[in-house]
Amino acid sequence: MIVQEWPLIVFTLLVQGSVGTTVLLSLILLFAGNSLDGAQRRRFLLAPLIVAVVAGGCGLIASTLHLGYPLNAFNALRHFSSSWLSREIIFASLYLAAVGIAAVLALFLRKVCLPLLLLGSVLGLIDVYCMGSIYTHTTIATWTHINTWFMFFGAVLSIGATAGIWLSAGLGDKLRRQVAASALAVMAVGALLRLLEQMSYFSYLTQAKLSQVVTFPHQPLAAFDHLRTLYIASWVLLLVGIALMGRSVSACKCRSMVVLGGCAVIAAEVLLRVVFFTLS
Repeated sequence: MIVQEWPLIVFTLLVQGSVGTTVLLSLILLFAGNSLDGAQRRRFLLAPLIVAVVAGGCGLIASTLHLGYPLNAFNALRHFSSSWLSREIIFASLYLAAVGIAAVLALFLRKVCLPLLLLGSVLGLIDVYCMGSIYTHTTIATWTHINTWFMFFGAVLSIGATAGIWLSAGLGDKLRRQVAASALAVMAVGALLRLLEQMSYFSYLTQAKLSQVVTFPHQPLAAFDHLRTLYIASWVLLLVGIALMGRSVSACKCRSMVVLGGCAVIAAEVLLRVVFFTLS
């Protein structure tokens, strides 16, 4: 199942990571941009913005591979009023267009267009909501729960905050510490909210198993039981990554710990997404 669903794993994580990076960039420039001159703003913005565009574009390409016949992607655009898939594709395209134009302006015209980045951030967050809605409106027991949105937006926060902490290395000491501390707080709160929501999710799964009137197949529930160890290990890895990044922020100069913690967070999100798409 993992092999069959790898385009969706790549697609969702790349797009959500791209959105998270764009949101963090926008917030940094919005609240701390006055401390940077025009050249510093462009230098700070350019590389991560290009990475966000490339990640989003590669994610969209990966999503077409899941369709079997990639040209069918155009047919999915015809049902915006009734299809979450159509809405997701349209908002993803609008998001990528906004961020792409911002990247072109920064690269060739040396202009940082914050309103365009903020617009892209809003479009990206709407796209992630539509992405979650695709799966919550299925008949897969393990997906038809608010947990799907928690996991998707949680990945946006985790990957975006990781990017924010990595990006802060190019800022001045005072601003770097402020950005890193804020990003770490976002990451920690996002993880805590997701963990608290897991109690509701597990209760929902238990009731689904005991229900006498079930309209969805039981195979995902059995699969979840088999993957419970990997699921728990993924959460442990995520918390370890956050702890390492927190230690790096407090130590201020421990760059290797920043890299290691960030890699652990991203690896945990990949494993959690593997579990998610295996439960189908």
